[in-house]
Parts: sequence; structure tokens; C-alpha cells
Amino acid sequence: MTFTTGLTIQKVNTIQPSQWVKIASVIRLKHIEFDQTVFDDLEGVLQILKSSQTTIHAPYVEDYGIDLSSNNKEVDTFVENVINNQRNLNIIGVVVHPPSDASGSWEKFYKRIENLPLPLLENMPYQSWEEFLQFFETTQANTNNKLGFCFDIPHSYITHGKNYLELPNHLLDLLQAPTGYIHISGGTREEDTHFPLLTDGDMPVEPVKEFLKKIHFSGTVTMELRPRSLEDLNKIFRSYIYMLAMSGKNFHRFLVKILRPFVMRKVRQMRTKKNPGIF
Repeated sequence: MTFTTGLTIQKVNTIQPSQWVKIASVIRLKHIEFDQTVFDDLEGVLQILKSSQTTIHAPYVEDYGIDLSSNNKEVDTFVENVINNQRNLNIIGVVVHPPSDASGSWEKFYKRIENLPLPLLENMPYQSWEEFLQFFETTQANTNNKLGFCFDIPHSYITHGKNYLELPNHLLDLLQAPTGYIHISGGTREEDTHFPLLTDGDMPVEPVKEFLKKIHFSGTVTMELRPRSLEDLNKIFRSYIYMLAMSGKNFHRFLVKILRPFVMRKVRQMRTKKNPGIF
């Protein structure tokens, strides 16, 4: 079993995406999932980006105040940025939540979905598979674009408990394709915490390894993690090393172990007067 392991990168307080990308290049991170803040720092990112592929997470109401259904020019700008930079950012897909803007338009949502490279529709907490499949199939019926699936494992854990790795056959088929896409983090039954793996939360991680092996997964697993402290960055390194071991990338895992102290020193150096308190 072999697959690509990636990590989410976005602006954190005063630290721009390009500064995180520079660190990611040191550890040879093969995949990055950006959010829309990458386009505010595009020149800096493109100068140093070495990852072989990226995805972009579309804005959603809970954190951004807008989504792909919103009647807002900022959303159109986001879609244009994705289209115009698909090649130079190596974008393989765009992660999309179901729209929740009360003043939004399904017509706008479908139109924007049509224009994006491989929209990866993501399952939400407390959303049954029946509800998600209805959303997926309705979106497919109203667009002329191929759709993909982002399987968010912690979201499924919140929704389905011990059955969090049991999926409908159609979604399993999408995961088994080379474009299969997964979000993983340490979570709890009550909250989507984006904790590092193994160290926090109560979601069992070992069954994930068996699940990926069983379905012969060959796509991309993105660690959707949200660092809150420098100690969390150490935990993120442990998470990355764990996922590299799971995917059989033993040489890469060995390299990251060697580089870890060097990278942590670089991160600590970011905490200057110009960038006080990263977290």
C-alpha cells in the first residue's frame, strides 16, 4: 500500500503561507492543502513551492463568512484564482463543503462547481450518508463537471461512532480511484478538533491503517491539523512520521526524523518582534 501524505497550510496570525511552504519544502512535503489565503501570498509561495501537488479548500461560512453559494464577488475572485493558478500551483482538486449561506443561491453554487478543477465534496459532522449521497447526487445532476469525494474521517467519527469507516459502495469506489482524497486528524466524538494524530483526541487511528490497506488506497491523505502551540508542531511531526510509515515511505520517514530538530529551530526563530507569538 502506498499513497501520498499531505498537510494543510494557511496563514497563521502574522505568518504567511510562503513561510510555512519554505519549511514544508525542507521536509519534502509532497502534498499541501491551501485555503484562499494562498492567493494573498501567491508570488512568495510560487517562488519556493516544491510539492508535486496541491488542493485548495473552498471558503465556508463557519470560518470565512461565505461559501460557493454566496452572492459575493469575493467568491468569484476565489474561483478565478483557482482556475488561473491550476497549473502553477499543481492543483488537483478543490475541497467543498455543502453550502450553508442562508442568503446564498444553489444556482450560483452549481455554476461555480462547474468551473472548478475536480470539486471534492466533503462529508460533514452529523450528516448521515443518505443525506450526503443526496447532496452529492443532486450536485452531480446539476453540473457538467466530474465530482470527487473528500472523506473526512473525524467528521464520520462524530456522526457514526465505531462505524466511522463504513461507507456506501459508491463512495468507496471514489476513494479507490487514484483521485481518492481523505482528511485525517485526531478528534473526539463531540468536536472536530483538528488535533494531531495519536497524541490527542479519542478517535482510534490504527483501524484507519487496516481500512486503507483493505481498499488498496492509492490517493492522498491530508492531515488537517490546526497547531495551537510550538508543542503542537512537535506533535504534527510525529503525525507526519506516523503517516509516512503507514504509507510505506520509509526513507522519507527517516529523512524527516533527521530534519525535525533543524526545522523546529527555524520555527522558533520566527518568533521575533515582527512576528510575536505565532500561536
